[in-house]
Amino acid sequence: MNHSQTQLTFRKTADCPTSATLLAYRSEKLSQKVVALVRKHLADCEFCNAELPLLAYHTPARRSPGAPEIPMNLRILAESILSRT
Repeated sequence: MNHSQTQLTFRKTADCPTSATLLAYRSEKLSQKVVALVRKHLADCEFCNAELPLLAYHTPARRSPGAPEIPMNLRILAESILSRT
């Protein structure tokens, strides 16, 4: 197998669990059924096996991000446009 073929196969596919699922797997926060499915997947997937240790560096957010504050000039413009309808 040449270098370009290796790069094409080393990627996340539709069959791969999401990063959030892998993170929950690391944290042991999944049902036994899902744990079994992830383990089965990890037995054959080099990409997910490489991603899993990287998730050890993930630090969860302390709070969920809220909506950003709308700049006042943009708020005034939007309100003037909406009041015309």
